[in-house]
Amino acid sequence: MKFDNVIFDFDGTLADTSPGVLGSVRYALETLGAPVPDEKILRGFIGPSLYSSFTGITGLSGEKADEAIALYRLVYNPRGVYECKLYDGMKDLLASLKKAGVSVSVASSKPQNALDKVVDFLGIREYFDRVAGADPNDKHDDKASIVAAARTRDNAVMIGDSRFDIEAAKTVGIKSIAAGYGFTAKDVLLSLNPDYYADSVSDIAKILE
Repeated sequence: MKFDNVIFDFDGTLADTSPGVLGSVRYALETLGAPVPDEKILRGFIGPSLYSSFTGITGLSGEKADEAIALYRLVYNPRGVYECKLYDGMKDLLASLKKAGVSVSVASSKPQNALDKVVDFLGIREYFDRVAGADPNDKHDDKASIVAAARTRDNAVMIGDSRFDIEAAKTVGIKSIAAGYGFTAKDVLLSLNPDYYADSVSDIAKILE
């Protein structure tokens, strides 16, 4: 294998979490009486912190954003977190990496408690040496610190579908693979100059080998 440590983002990279995330966002906005953007815009919620999404994407004030986050979690934590599925071929890829002796990690902006829930729900805990999520009280996007926490070896690569993942890899000083099958347009990902670009899980497997 080309790398000793493979670090995966979660939402939009390991799994399609859009049903649970977007449904919870809609519930929060509707309950607040705030406008609900179309799905293309709502997909921007997948990746960044909730606070930055509710303030930046929907324009809520700080106090209203806090209310929206509480409403989101009211639906997401007991139900929405489980409305997801692994991308085709992902479980086989994880198993092959583990069999090859590669250290595999997760680095996600998902709160740690939600991340642990969904990793266990999908039955993939056994493949990971480290599962690093965000502090649920952190309102800022600091993906680099999460990637640094997930890193186990020097020769590492970060795989993710957002600018936060590619930029974090550069900050930490490791290689990056842009997951083009996720929630960010190809031209946006390529403009960030990732080291590699993958249109599918099978593409990721070829790059890693």
